[in-house]
Amino acid sequence: MLKSMSFDPVLKNEYNGGVQAVVSRDQPAVAGEKDDLALGDTAEFSVSFLSRNSSIAMIGGLVSQGIRFLVIVYVARRFSVSEFGLLSFAIAVSAYQFVICHFGLPFFGSRAVAKAGRVSHGLLAEVFCVKACLALGGMALSTGVLALVPGVSRKELLLVALFGLSNLPLAGFLDWAFQGLHRQEVSAILNVILQGSWLMLTVAGIRFGMGVSAVPAALAAAALIASTIGYFWLKQTGHIGRFNGDQPSVLRRSWQTLESAAPLGWGILLNTVLVWSDAIAVRLLRGEQAVGWYAAGNRAGLALATLASYYVQGAFPMLSRASYDSPAQFRKFFQHSYEDMAIAFVPGSLWAIFYAREIVLLLFKNPQYLAAVPVFQVFQAIFLLTALGNLYGLGALVAVHRDRDYRKVLALTASVFIPLCIALTAFKGILGASVAVLSTQVMSLILFARKSRQLVRARHGQALALPFGVGLGVVMAGKFLTLTLIASAVLLGSAYAGLIAARFRRDHLREGHC
Repeated sequence: MLKSMSFDPVLKNEYNGGVQAVVSRDQPAVAGEKDDLALGDTAEFSVSFLSRNSSIAMIGGLVSQGIRFLVIVYVARRFSVSEFGLLSFAIAVSAYQFVICHFGLPFFGSRAVAKAGRVSHGLLAEVFCVKACLALGGMALSTGVLALVPGVSRKELLLVALFGLSNLPLAGFLDWAFQGLHRQEVSAILNVILQGSWLMLTVAGIRFGMGVSAVPAALAAAALIASTIGYFWLKQTGHIGRFNGDQPSVLRRSWQTLESAAPLGWGILLNTVLVWSDAIAVRLLRGEQAVGWYAAGNRAGLALATLASYYVQGAFPMLSRASYDSPAQFRKFFQHSYEDMAIAFVPGSLWAIFYAREIVLLLFKNPQYLAAVPVFQVFQAIFLLTALGNLYGLGALVAVHRDRDYRKVLALTASVFIPLCIALTAFKGILGASVAVLSTQVMSLILFARKSRQLVRARHGQALALPFGVGLGVVMAGKFLTLTLIASAVLLGSAYAGLIAARFRRDHLREGHC
């Protein structure tokens, strides 16, 4: 019964062209060929395989997002708070441009590749064509709208336009194809190449006198490098070619792909509204310096939320395949992902809340940024809510093709968030903006859990009890022993080592018992 409830008719043919993702359970996507995907049936997989794939994705995400955060820190140290505020505003707007360009297509493509076991040239052409057109449209729309907004400077418009142009080479970034092929290690490497190139080119550009414009220009060059490497790497896998469903009219098939991906794309766009509208509201209502403080407070939480999304991306292909093969296996994989994420993030977030002041000073080396400490603390709680909501939204609803439910939840949340954020920012400044985000993330999580209750039955106590206990233990030890930031970080690292060892042992015993 669960399987019949979980699926949309689109599952029978994910694409009208490009690649026929799923023709039927027993019929391969390419006539006369066996589906050569290593993960042909999720019954063959263990939870350790899920943890391995997701951990690789998350570690790659940790490295790549760590490098990305270094870009932000480097720029914050090299320029004034006001100039950093200008760049932070442009980055917030670029998030909208980015999501308009991608419009859910990476998840859409990854889901199709996971079921088909291969990538067709038609699929690559469709995704690239759609993303490139959306990139140009998103840049034109964002710069045109901002040009009409009083108080937005020409420099801010230039930064926004440059970030928009960087989405053109990003249209060819193929990490999603490797995720669908369960090659998360390649996806992780490509993301590290992208962020590492961005950091090096940003440093070089600033030293050559390009100013803050070096940041988006460096991103465009780094995207071109990573996209080129990804394409040639994909050709070496042997999973790419021309398959049934490829047709000569790329433009027509691209439009069909865009129509199929639209519910998911609108959901991703609405999620971006929830993530980035607060910074825009702070900039317009409180000024450049305020948004600089706000960015210093929320960037760590946003980076961690992105890191958590890498874990979900790593688990997503297996969750999607399991939802098609076995509802029981799907629920097992979902619970395991929940427990992994709780272990990975809960203790560290509790520790960061307690040592927020020391962390902010260490990162930014400027006492002016101490105004960001309350925001930093609130965003650690926001991050945990966002991570769990992401698992429920993408890992449960989207994995079983309930894209419209995903979109409806985010539409309702966004309709509450925007007026609430404007009101609280006007009344309480940067702290009010962070409280607005916290409130709406609670709402979003509750709605996602309700929509997913027929698909998964999460055991919250089993997932959260031990990580919360360990995190609180580290915080209490730091408080009563008056440990420094470094000493407490060592204690936290030891606690994580114990948690991970216990986790691996329990998984090994479970698999041995099975």
